[in-house]
Amino acid sequence: MVVKREYPQLPFRSLPEAFLKRARAKSEKTFEIFKHNGSWFKRTFKESAHKVLSISAALLKLGLKKQDKVAILSQTRSEWTLCDLAIQTAGCVTVPIYPNISPETISFILKDSECKVIFVERLKNLKGVELGGVEHVIVFDHDDTEKTESVITLDEFEKSGEPFRHNIDIDILGLDDVATIVYTSGTTGVPKGVMLTYGNILSMVHSVSQVIYPMEDDVIFAWLPFAHIFGRLIIFYSVFNGVQVAYAEGLTKILENIKDIKPTLFPSVPRIYEKAYERIKSMAKGNKAKIFELAESIGEKYVEYTKNNETPPPHILMLYKLFDKLLFSKVREAFGGRIRLCISGGASLDPKIAKFFTACGIKLLEGYGLTETASVVSVNRENKFKFGSIGLPIPFVEIKVAEDGELLIKAPSVMVGYYKRDAETKEVFTEDGWFKTGDIVEIDEEGFIFFKGRKKNIIVTSFGKNIAPEPLEAELQSFPIIESVAIFGDEKPFLVALISLNREEVMKFAKELNIQGSYEEIVRSEKIRNFVKEIIDRFNEKRPSFEKIYRFEIVPDSWTAETGELTPTLKVKKYLIYQKYKDLIESMYHQD
Repeated sequence: MVVKREYPQLPFRSLPEAFLKRARAKSEKTFEIFKHNGSWFKRTFKESAHKVLSISAALLKLGLKKQDKVAILSQTRSEWTLCDLAIQTAGCVTVPIYPNISPETISFILKDSECKVIFVERLKNLKGVELGGVEHVIVFDHDDTEKTESVITLDEFEKSGEPFRHNIDIDILGLDDVATIVYTSGTTGVPKGVMLTYGNILSMVHSVSQVIYPMEDDVIFAWLPFAHIFGRLIIFYSVFNGVQVAYAEGLTKILENIKDIKPTLFPSVPRIYEKAYERIKSMAKGNKAKIFELAESIGEKYVEYTKNNETPPPHILMLYKLFDKLLFSKVREAFGGRIRLCISGGASLDPKIAKFFTACGIKLLEGYGLTETASVVSVNRENKFKFGSIGLPIPFVEIKVAEDGELLIKAPSVMVGYYKRDAETKEVFTEDGWFKTGDIVEIDEEGFIFFKGRKKNIIVTSFGKNIAPEPLEAELQSFPIIESVAIFGDEKPFLVALISLNREEVMKFAKELNIQGSYEEIVRSEKIRNFVKEIIDRFNEKRPSFEKIYRFEIVPDSWTAETGELTPTLKVKKYLIYQKYKDLIESMYHQD
C-alpha cells in the first residue's frame, strides 16, 4: 500500500532544487558555520553547493540509480548536511542512522532499507555492524581509515566527482519521489522505515515558514541529531528559506557554542531547557534562592499580561525591570543574546519552564510532530500561544479527535507509507484516509492542542483508571536530582516508579551531607532515598489517589541511548526498561 498525497502549490519540486536556487541567489552569503581544529569557519552557499554537486557526481560515478538508498551514520555536523543534499541531488534516497544505537539495529536498518553506500563519521562506528548489501563506505574523519577499494575518505570521494559536477540533472526529481526513509526510534518495537516524499517535506516546511517567519539574518543552531526528523527540520528550513545553519560541537558544548555563534533560532528537546533551568536555579543559594523565586513569580505575571497584549500594572513593570537587570538579561546573554525563538518538541515541556524563559526574553514555543508527518503538525505562534499546549495546527493540516481521544490527521505532509510494510501502513490509516497518530490529546475552544500521552503508554489500573504517565514523569524530572523516571501500573492497583538519578547532583548532595562511598553506595544510602521520598511526597500532595506514586525504587544505572533505555532524543523506552527491571518492578507490588 502506498498512500498518495495532494500537495499545495509549492515554489520547488525537490529539496535539491530549493538548495541550488537559493545557492545561486545568495552565492556569497554564509550558509554554514562550523568549528574545525578549534576555530570557527564560515562556508558560503556557493562553496557548499560546489561540494554538494561534487559529492553527488561521485555517487553517480559509482553507478547508483534514481531511488537507490544511501545511509548516513554520523553525529550532527556540516558533512551530514552536504551528504544529505548530495544524495538527493543524485536522485537517491537518504537513510539517516543514529551513531549511538546498537550495531544490531544499524545492521537491521542497512539490510531493511537495502542501502548500497554509507557515509560514516569514523570507521569505528561500523564496529560489529553487518554491512549486508553496502558496497562502498565513505568516511568523514580519516585518521583511522585504511584505504581499500570499498573504503574512501570524503575528501577523496568529493575530488573524484568534482570534474563531473556540471553534469547533474535535478529535473528528474519530482514531488512524488521519495527523498528519505527515516526509521522510527523503536520505542514500541522494531524500527519501521517512514517513506517521505519531496512533496511531504516541502509542504511541511512551506507551512512552518508561514508561522515561524524566516529573517534575513537568521542563524539556526543545530545540535539535535539529524537522524531524527525534528533535527532534520533544521536542514529543510535552512535550505527552503536560504538561512544560515550553525553546528554545535556536541551535546556538552551547547552553551559554550551558543555564546560564540549567537543564534537567532534554537530548536531543541525539552530536556535541554530543563537542564538549563535546573542549572540556573541551582546557582541561587541562600538569599539568592528567595530572590530567584520572587523573580520567577514576577516574570510569570509579566508574561501573562504581555501574552494577552495587556500592559502590566506599574508595580509589576517596575519589579520586572529590576529582575531583568539582576537575572533575566544574564540568561539572555548566556544564550548568545540574539535568540528570538526557541522551539521545543519531541516530548512534553513543563509550562513553568516555558514561562521562565519567555520572561527572560527568550520566547519558548512548544510544538508537536511525528516522523510520519515529516516533522511539524502543530506549534504555538509567536504572538498567539498557550503554555502547556502543543499549539495550533500549521497551515494545510486538518485535525480531529477520535472517540477515544486519539489525534487524527490529514495533511500533505503525511508519509506515503512504511517501507516494505503495506499491512502496517494500512493499520495506521482510517478507512477514509485519516492518519492515526497514536497520541491522546484534548483541544480547547480556541483550537489549541494539549498532549495527554501516547495511546500505547496509557496505564489502565486494575480499578479501571486511565492514566497518561508522560506528564507525571516530566514533572518528577523537573527536580534536578532526578534524571529519568519510568512509571508503571498497568492492570495493577497503584502506580510505582523506577528512578534514575543525576550523577552530578547526587555527588554534590553527598558532599554537602558528608555521605562517603562510591556513587553506587551513595545512591543506595538512606539519606538519598529519604530526599527522593520527600520529592515523591510533595508530588503526591497535588495528585488524586489514582495518580499517586505509592512505591518507588532508585536504580544506580544511568539510562542513556547508548545503553538502550532511552531513544536518541531522550525518550524512555518503557518496554525495554520493564524487561530489564521486571523483577524489581514486580517486587514493589509484593511488599508488606
